[in-house]
Amino acid sequence: MSTIQEFSQDIPVHEFPIVKLGYQPQAEDTSIEADIYLFAKLRQLSLKQRVEIAISHDRCVRKLCLAGIEKRRFGAPIEEIRLQFAHAVLADKFPLHFKPIGSDRSMWIQDSIALAQQLHILFEEASIPYYVSGGVASSVHGEARSTRDLDLVLQIEDGQIDQLVAVLEASRFYCPALSVEDIKSGRERMLNITHTETIANADLYVMDNSPFAVSQMSRRQLLDIEGMPSFWIASPEDIILQKLLWGRGSQSAKQWRDVLGILKLQSNQLDYSYLTQWSANLGLIDILNQAFSESGIP
Repeated sequence: MSTIQEFSQDIPVHEFPIVKLGYQPQAEDTSIEADIYLFAKLRQLSLKQRVEIAISHDRCVRKLCLAGIEKRRFGAPIEEIRLQFAHAVLADKFPLHFKPIGSDRSMWIQDSIALAQQLHILFEEASIPYYVSGGVASSVHGEARSTRDLDLVLQIEDGQIDQLVAVLEASRFYCPALSVEDIKSGRERMLNITHTETIANADLYVMDNSPFAVSQMSRRQLLDIEGMPSFWIASPEDIILQKLLWGRGSQSAKQWRDVLGILKLQSNQLDYSYLTQWSANLGLIDILNQAFSESGIP
């Protein structure tokens, strides 16, 4: 029996696609057969199960980080442990005047999806349309991975910035004053926020008025899973296009892997007319076709 047959015994024939020329696994040390098997198994999982895998990835990374710091700083005061952990988690995004609070270690093991659910409540109450993008969205729609922070796109008017900051600060989010002023003046379109108690971090992007940005907001989807709080998330097609845009200049391996993961998992569910139309508008046809080839889409 061949390797591919051994892998596929418990997978229905219609779930195990024929390998297309040009197919690339997610990692160099993964065989094509193992990669195809992985995504066939992922398609058998419910959305809730896949989201739980993404949550587990995030939490495990934080747990390991905290355990390592506590081992190296054995017996150190909780304030020192908390500060070291905050520096490790936030890295170059550690705000200059940020002061974490609280001594409950369990609250530091926060995942980005829990943060999205928390911010959803705040933004809905403030009537601010938004959606989750970036690594969290690609983990929901494709291959789960850990992510350092949460990316959200907000549709907000200049006059709502102060309201937004007030809402966030009332919920113990640190909003750097200089960054807030840059947003209000139009010099910047991104505000990085950090929760002072959980040390959870998010980048809030103010939406522009380009046709693609408007289309992305109009196609956002409410992730509504039984037993879990809801939040708005970008569509899989828009995440594919957005990540191709982000990765075009940097040749980012991470962005490319995210794109292939979504295509492999969602191949039978995607709106290919939308992808084709917008890839032409954005100058992404060649790179999208390459992604199709490497993910096994004819």
